[in-house]
Amino acid sequence: MSNETLTKNTKHLLQALFQSGVRHFVVSPGSRSTPIALLLAEFAHQQDQLQLYIDVDERSAGFFALGIAKTLQQPVALLGTSGTAITEYTPAVAEAAISHIPLIILSTDRPAELQQNGAPQTLSQQRLFGDLTKQYLEVTLQDPHPDVTAYIDFMVQKMVQRIVSAPQGPLQINLPLRKPLMPVLHDPEPIIIAPVDFETPTPHFAPQQLAYQQVVILAGPNEGPSYQQALAQFSRANHVPVIADVLSRARTPETIYGIDALIKAGKLATVPKPDLVIRFGATPVSASVLQWLRQENIPVWHVDEQAGTDHSRHISRAIMQTPQAFLKHVTVANQPTFYAQWQTLNQVPRHPVGELALPHVLDQIVAPQTPIFVANSMAIRDMDDVFTGQRTQQIYANRGANGIDGVVSTAMGMSSTTPQRSVLLTGDLTLFHDMNGLMMARKYQLPIDIIVVNNDGGAIFSFLPQAAEPDYFDLLFGTPLDLDMAKIAALYEMPFVDLTTPDDLEKVLAQTVNGPRLIAYTSDRQANVMAHHRFIGEPDD
Repeated sequence: MSNETLTKNTKHLLQALFQSGVRHFVVSPGSRSTPIALLLAEFAHQQDQLQLYIDVDERSAGFFALGIAKTLQQPVALLGTSGTAITEYTPAVAEAAISHIPLIILSTDRPAELQQNGAPQTLSQQRLFGDLTKQYLEVTLQDPHPDVTAYIDFMVQKMVQRIVSAPQGPLQINLPLRKPLMPVLHDPEPIIIAPVDFETPTPHFAPQQLAYQQVVILAGPNEGPSYQQALAQFSRANHVPVIADVLSRARTPETIYGIDALIKAGKLATVPKPDLVIRFGATPVSASVLQWLRQENIPVWHVDEQAGTDHSRHISRAIMQTPQAFLKHVTVANQPTFYAQWQTLNQVPRHPVGELALPHVLDQIVAPQTPIFVANSMAIRDMDDVFTGQRTQQIYANRGANGIDGVVSTAMGMSSTTPQRSVLLTGDLTLFHDMNGLMMARKYQLPIDIIVVNNDGGAIFSFLPQAAEPDYFDLLFGTPLDLDMAKIAALYEMPFVDLTTPDDLEKVLAQTVNGPRLIAYTSDRQANVMAHHRFIGEPDD
């Protein structure tokens, strides 16, 4: 078998990915991926624009790559070896599928003659991720026919273009390989690929004056480019109140924040009921706001490139358009008094103490445009209720499948995209689920502050009905782990700070530090429940 053929086609594969906009590769080392890994390392050495990361834990690697793609809104490639190693990417692929992230999995595989025949590290990898991948491609890199090389050049560009077009999603490129696996390194022959331009027509939305006179915009999690400035201008010009999800990247001093707590406290009864809500983006962090729309029978238009994804089944019109384009072609006849009445919601007194005080302090003190990754369960809900976004809108979370797995690694991927210090806000249980992700922080000395709310278990379950069963609650739901945060920090060789109060966070973050740092705040789950009940209402005496 010709190593020259393997070398040439692999180089064409990598060059086609690069030409299609792939600038970041994450590799989980293994034997079967040898030729791609070696030629990729050589390519990265030659090409300054290409970033290569090595993550020995496939599950962590998948989420690390996801974090890069989510933050930069660019396709990112994962390279893994054959067998169960590839299946470890599945949680990250699932998150990428639901949150529309262009993740590319390069799954090296055993050849056909080893399949279903007792060969080690061999399983069926064709369409391994099923419906979770938007596209699938298989390439025989060791086939010397010239059509194969041309096929690689064209199809790789075509597939990448498809997964970066709405709705975005993952791509699996399966690569069965026979031994010998060693490519030819230091081959000076240049790789030339004919570029292919794929043009996507822009849908037209006719300009119109809406007949409704009490319109509110609900800006949900934003998976695309920021439209904060366009939304703010539209809101002021048309007197339209905006309820902004913490992941909308659209919060301003004028947008309504903390809608979940406001609804639970009955504060929406003090403002006029909308006759139309225009909803942008993905499913809001607040479950209460969709329930409120349905209970009040308020008409909802969903404007998004993935319009119509609504588990509450209450939207009356789905408009497949970007928020930016929609705002350009629509005017509203709202009265200034309607807008002013809704603005009073931001003056409702809030009393963030305990765990709720951490996002409040962050809101006041973080450096401008600080990237912040927020874990699911309690952390993201607290951020949505408390964080106004006055200093940064760069808030990220894995809100596709809403899992707690892979959060640390995704945050490390986010941190790798910028030299600016970033923040991860997480609970202790979520940290435990992905402690291996801390290795990437150590290995690449990522500039990130990892803030852990250490309430010894799953705090969110304390708000659910099963909390009323004390005999079995901790065993099955509270699941205390009794983690020593200082020892975790020592294991990964990073500085550790134990906060006495949330206000201490300001002094800690003001300190100069290089690389990662672990910061812990110890909290009591029951005290946290009471603090949330008193958040909007009478303060503590």
